[in-house]
Amino acid sequence: MLGLSWQPQIVEEVLTVEQVDSGFVRMQELLGVKIDVLYCPHGGGPPVCWCRKPLPGLGVVFIQKYRLDPSSCIYVGAGPQDPGFARRLGFQYRDAADFFASTR
Repeated sequence: MLGLSWQPQIVEEVLTVEQVDSGFVRMQELLGVKIDVLYCPHGGGPPVCWCRKPLPGLGVVFIQKYRLDPSSCIYVGAGPQDPGFARRLGFQYRDAADFFASTR
């Protein structure tokens, strides 16, 4: 399991990198699951980076780091950018509400 996030609060100086990182550590402790999480720290408006969805940069990092076969990956998302992000990477896409409802 891998995670992606957008953290514009860093560039807005609302949160520090350390606070964001500690939040993800706490999430993993609560879930009891190790999750490698990458995030975009850049602000809103038109993307000025390769790491913010809908651009596929962070997905490419995971594909290379873990030597993933994109056609075997499932991307679970809930935002309007998520289906296109998954499609650009060659991932299968599942809406989070549907995906997690099937496990209840």
